[in-house]
This record gives sequence, structure tokens and C-alpha cells, in this order.
Amino acid sequence: MMDHIKLSTESQTIISRLLDVQSFEHYQHRNNNYMGLCKYGKLMRLDFRKVFENGKLIGFHHLEISISPHYHFNNYKHNGNDFTPENCIKTIFDILTYLGIEPYEYDLLKIVNIEFGINIIPEIDIKNLINYILYSKKTSFIVPNSEIPYFKITDATKYKQIKAYAKGLHCHGVLNAPEIDANTFRFEVKSKKSANIKKYGINTAIDLFKPETYQKLGQGIIIEWEHILLINKESDLSSLTTAEVEFIQKANKKDFWYQLITEKHRNTFGENKEKYYKILKGKSNLHTKIKGQIIDKLIDLLECAYFPQGNPINKGNLSFENTILKEING
Repeated sequence: MMDHIKLSTESQTIISRLLDVQSFEHYQHRNNNYMGLCKYGKLMRLDFRKVFENGKLIGFHHLEISISPHYHFNNYKHNGNDFTPENCIKTIFDILTYLGIEPYEYDLLKIVNIEFGINIIPEIDIKNLINYILYSKKTSFIVPNSEIPYFKITDATKYKQIKAYAKGLHCHGVLNAPEIDANTFRFEVKSKKSANIKKYGINTAIDLFKPETYQKLGQGIIIEWEHILLINKESDLSSLTTAEVEFIQKANKKDFWYQLITEKHRNTFGENKEKYYKILKGKSNLHTKIKGQIIDKLIDLLECAYFPQGNPINKGNLSFENTILKEING
């Protein structure tokens, strides 16, 4: 579930230790006030915030540690397979141990950025699925790079991004991972503000070892999917009335929704979205169908996670509760 994590610490003990870390390369940070070290093609980075006095470097104020647990789990080849909370916890422990950070120091590592998501294999062609995803709430998805047409992103808020993309095509075309199904879809949330991150119960690295954290992330994925406007141009309209067919045909165009956003009545967009999904019942309601797959996958991931006594940070018996699974399933 966890794709990327950025941690920050002002501990001079940790900073001094990681300044001497082996096998990392220097790289030019985009901000000259930082000194950067990296490994695995920047999937693991150490960024030291410089402190100057009279124009001379005298030390470092803080250190930002960027890690990619899912990639680490796959030896930095890809992140297209399933990644359970148990996998994630063990992998994070492995990474921090590799960096020489001890469990008693975990509370000195503040979480300042997280990316988490889920992979599913939809029945619909992945290219059509990505094309049919239009909005998160009233914020339009965009294709930031025309050379990667099946990767969409939206700035849901100033500090949160939603990503929807053809992970299978990326694995086949870029990452050389043919074992991943080419039709794999990834839905991902990026949160880069403490207030947003804390709502998942995440403050420091300690919280990354708690099963309840992953329960909340799973709930967060479902909540974000509920905000998605996903049209279905392949829907079966044979059982609909003439008026319903006309509405669906209009609603299958992005201009229809854009015009609703510009209208004064604040509920117009939501009301039409609800109407659209209500008319498209069963298999034609692609949004509900994908939601079902996401929920099924989350339940599979959460149910298989069990952490016995004596886990890496000695937090006792860690297991996922059935009540949480029921809550996710609605």
C-alpha cells in the first residue's frame, strides 16, 4: 500500500551518522540550500538542509529521508504487485535498519510526505478506464506529460494529489516487469502536509508499524475513490428510457461536467453525478464496479496481515480487526 515516504529529523546524532553512510552518491538537489545523497536511482534519498554562518557552511538544520518501500520490496524493479501491510512494515524496518537508525530513534523521524495506493486488474481495457476518469470532486484530472497519456493526476487540494494511471503499461514499457498484468490499474493518494497525514494517525515513524495505520489508509483510498467522476462510454443503454439515454449521452462528455461546475448552484455537479451513477446500474456503473474491486483487494490485503508477538519494535500482538474490515466494506 505504501509507495513513498518522506521522513524529517533534526536529530544531530542521526544526521552525523548518515553523513557518513556508505554506497550513496551525491546528486544536485534542486534547492542549493540542500546537500543530496541518493541510491537506487533516487528512490532512496538523503537531503541535508544546510546551515550557513557568514557565508560558511557550519552544519545541517535537518535531514529529509525519502524511501520507497514497495520498490524496495521488489529490489527496486517495480511496484506493480500486491504489497500487504505486513510486507510494508517489514520492509520499512529493513530500510531503517540498513540506514543505521535504531528503533528507539523512530519517534525522532517525523513523517512529512506519504504516497499510498492500490493496484487492481479491471475488466475494462486500462486505456479506456484512464480516459474515462475525469474529476476528483470538482477538480479536473490532467495528463501532465503528453508522452505518458495514461497517467493522470489532480491536485485535490494544495497539499494532496490523486493519481490514476496504467501501472501495467508502465511496468511493461518502462520498468521491464512483464510479470505484471498489462491491464493493472493503480489508484494513489499523495499527502504532503502534516494535517492531512495526521488524519491517518501518522505522526512519526513509530506509527508506520501500527496495523491501525493501514486500516485508516485503506479507508482513505475508499473515501478518495468516492470523490471520483468516472464515466462509461461502453455502457448498455438498451433498457433505458429515451430521456435517460439522452442524459447519459450528454453526461459522457467532459464539457457537460465543466459547464455544471461554472453554474452558480453549488450542488448541481453532485446531483448530476448521483443521477448518472443511478441510471447506469449493474455492470454499466463502472465506478461502483471498480469500487467493489478496490474493496475486495483491500480486504484481502488486510486479512492476510498478522504480526505475532515480538515484532521489530516490540509493540506486542498486532492484528487487523474484523470490525475495521466491515467499516471499510460499508
